[in-house]
Amino acid sequence: MPKMPAPSDAIADWPSWRSARAWAARFVGWAVDTEGSSRSSALIRIGLAMLFWSRWAGELLLYRDQSPAGLFLATNFFAATALLFIGYHSRVAAVWTGLVGLAMYYYFGFQLGREPWTHHHTYLLAVAALLIALTPCDRSYSLDRYLAVMRAERAGLAPPAERGNLWGLRLIVVQLSVLYLFAALDKSNYAFLSGARIEQIFLWYYAGSDYPAGLAWPATIVSVAVVALEYCLALG
Repeated sequence: MPKMPAPSDAIADWPSWRSARAWAARFVGWAVDTEGSSRSSALIRIGLAMLFWSRWAGELLLYRDQSPAGLFLATNFFAATALLFIGYHSRVAAVWTGLVGLAMYYYFGFQLGREPWTHHHTYLLAVAALLIALTPCDRSYSLDRYLAVMRAERAGLAPPAERGNLWGLRLIVVQLSVLYLFAALDKSNYAFLSGARIEQIFLWYYAGSDYPAGLAWPATIVSVAVVALEYCLALG
C-alpha cells in the first residue's frame, strides 16, 4: 500500500501554496535582499539635511531661544544636520538628526506647546532621517566616501564599491505610499472633488474678493487630477 503524504507535504504541493511561497520569496528578495547603487541614498541624505534647514534653521538660530533647553536643541540640530549634509559618520548623523526631530515633535511640540512643531511633516522628516540610516548613504557623495577612498589608496587597494543593501529605501517608499494614500482618501469627497477647496485656495491666495469667471470647471478638473495622481503615487 503506498505511503500517504503527510498533511504538511500535501499542503506544500498545492499549486496555490507554491505560487504564494514563490510570491513571498520574490517580495522578500525585493524588500530586504536587493543591492544597488548608494548614490540615490546619498542624495536623499543631502536632501533631508536641506529640508531640515529650510524648515527650522531660521527658528533655531542660537540668539532666538537662549534658555538651556533652547540652546541645547539648537546646538544638536545644527551639529547633526551639518554632519548629515557633509556625510561624516553619515549613519550616526542620520540617527542623531532623527532623534532631534522626534524631540522637537514630542517634547517641544506637544509637551511645551510649540504647535507648528506638532504637524505631521515634522514627524515624517524625523522618521525619514532614521530610515536613511538603514541605507548605504555614507558610501557616496560624502566625507565618509572620501576618507574611505584615501584609506584604500594608502593601502594599495581598490576604492570601496558604491553599493549596498537598499532595504531602508524600501521603508521610505512604504512611508511615502502611506502618506499619499491617506492624503488621497482624505480628498475623496464631494467637497474636494467638486473643486470647491481648490477654488477657495485660489481665491484666498491669488484672486482677491472677486470671483473670476470660468473657474469652476478648471478647479474640478484639477481636483480630480490631484486625487488620481495621489492614488497612483500611493499604489503605483
